[in-house]
Amino acid sequence: MRKAGAPWMLSLLVAALPVAGFATEADAPCGGLSFDNGRLTMGRPLEPKGPRTEACLREVAEAVKARPAIRGLTVAAKVPDAERLDGQGLAVAKAAAEVLVNAGVPRTRVSFVAPPADPNAPAQLQLAYVERPSQAAVARLRTASGLVMASTGEGLPTPRLAGESLYAGELVATDDTGRAELALADGSSLFLSPRSAVRLGTLELTAERQRRVLLELVKGTVETQAAPGGAGSTFEVRTRGAVAGVRGTRFRVSQQEDGTSRVETLEGKVALGAEQGSVDVDAGFGSRVRPSQPPEAPRALLAAPALERPRGGAYPKAPSLVWKAVEGAKGYRVELGTTADFVGDVKVQESAHPTVDAAAPGPGKWFWRVLAVDADGFMGFPSKIFSFDVAG
Repeated sequence: MRKAGAPWMLSLLVAALPVAGFATEADAPCGGLSFDNGRLTMGRPLEPKGPRTEACLREVAEAVKARPAIRGLTVAAKVPDAERLDGQGLAVAKAAAEVLVNAGVPRTRVSFVAPPADPNAPAQLQLAYVERPSQAAVARLRTASGLVMASTGEGLPTPRLAGESLYAGELVATDDTGRAELALADGSSLFLSPRSAVRLGTLELTAERQRRVLLELVKGTVETQAAPGGAGSTFEVRTRGAVAGVRGTRFRVSQQEDGTSRVETLEGKVALGAEQGSVDVDAGFGSRVRPSQPPEAPRALLAAPALERPRGGAYPKAPSLVWKAVEGAKGYRVELGTTADFVGDVKVQESAHPTVDAAAPGPGKWFWRVLAVDADGFMGFPSKIFSFDVAG
């Protein structure tokens, strides 16, 4: 099944009025068409296939394209069980979806299914739609690499592309290789690592630049670059067992599978609170909260590794990367990116030693940096960034 977008709350009603010299609704391919609370209703049953069906689907496509708020369309083929179980139902639904795509509806916003049908009802196609919420967007997906999905509690996750808007209540998630940068409406930035998921909650702004931002980290790691806020502003990232209240500007929050929450403050200060207590985590320090325990005393983050080579130059193949060992490091996280901001296509390698063979997959310019990781998984400051070229 192809995935559809998140569900929407608005409903629209389309009623074409008879005009002299033009066909009436009864003569139109669909016999009239209305958008009502997530369901497209035609003036006559839509047969599984045939010229009139294709004409009606093209009419639907034009109506959908005229309504930018509609972001997902699902075609359901209701056919007898014998045909459905034989795969004919899904084939009919797919063929109808292709008519919509060929008529200009983006493929990523069309899905098709073949659910069980009422045995006493005739075979037919049914269409449903999802529509953008009426509230303002709280974020925009600035960059995305790998698979980035978003959903609300009412719909299936759907792939999202750079430039798309995101709304309160949506859960944004990355797969094993996915990375995403979100531009929040208050001017802050949020970076999702692979295998991470964050739910967008409250984001309120006033004319006095007072803000209230609430994010819920469901799993994985996010790094936040918080924009300055007015007096009385709040910016919180919540996990299952803790709340990170921002008093600074740049920090990481991680939610581990065992329920442990971790904060690493790179700039400013973060108040890490749990039911059993709270602690302020200054820049250059990290702390964690285990389930049913108070936050640990802040510990110093590891220093940024000093990179040795390469510091530029061209190579016939990806070279070995070498840096100086960091005291207290259990391992190192090596990042290679196609851009110096590491928000696009990024390859991550782990190494127990201060060297690794670069996993650059192809020719071109590659940027690299290294972060030291201690025995408890706390990541330190990133190194300086250098680049190298791999010949084509």
